[in-house]
Amino acid sequence: MRQSSLAFLAALTSAAALGSFVTDSASAMSIAVPQVAPQSQAITVADTQAVVTHSYAHLREKPDTSSKLLATLKKGTKLAVIEKVEGGKWAHVKTDKLEGYVATNLIK
Repeated sequence: MRQSSLAFLAALTSAAALGSFVTDSASAMSIAVPQVAPQSQAITVADTQAVVTHSYAHLREKPDTSSKLLATLKKGTKLAVIEKVEGGKWAHVKTDKLEGYVATNLIK
């Protein structure tokens, strides 16, 4: 085998080992590499339910303790968790009537 053929086979083997796939066309040979989506700061949680486990929890407009207070939720209040934000410290939640943010250490 010629040296260029050996180099091609080595490149082809490396691409296959990385999970790539090879396509062949009449005009050119190309190696496609799977694309990885960038990571988001939010952690999406599909249809997760939570309950206020502390004696109360403040529902806030934004994930910050100085944000506008929307409501004070009593212990046992059921919440639908939309996503977790700020590294998992806050949960974006919905009650029957409101939507806002609650500190995750107050819910389970």
